[in-house]
Amino acid sequence: MKDLDKKIFLELLRDAEQPVVDIAEKVGASRQTVSKKIKEFKQSGFIKDLKARLEPEKFGLNIRAYVFLQEDPEDEARKRNEETINEFHQVSKFFRLFGRFSGILEVRAEDRDELTDLVKEIHELEGVSETETFIVHSQVKDKPEDPLKGILEEK
Repeated sequence: MKDLDKKIFLELLRDAEQPVVDIAEKVGASRQTVSKKIKEFKQSGFIKDLKARLEPEKFGLNIRAYVFLQEDPEDEARKRNEETINEFHQVSKFFRLFGRFSGILEVRAEDRDELTDLVKEIHELEGVSETETFIVHSQVKDKPEDPLKGILEEK
């Protein structure tokens, strides 16, 4: 990866809303070059999207939890469960796992009652044999860009 590309990525990680002309000035390139690079990064999949990160608590979603689920290994039931779980608006992330559990969900809910109802629905899905829920009491770090910064800042 070229040094200029790394510099542009780092600037986007710092502030994706800053004008292209400011990024160009900081990385020592023309506005046209930086605009072209950003367009290429989007087309090639390096940049997934540039979205605002909203604060869920400000919208009344005061509970964050992680729900682990164990399912029978039958592929068709898992596919149906994935489709169903993807429809739950409270589920923000769903990962498949190797290990004791087959999946983990990141969930946001207004209160414990809403979380309880959701977990009951999940537990009742075909093939789900077990769920285990962990409610987050505090967040220590939220820097999804840090692993990328580590790679980009290496010389």
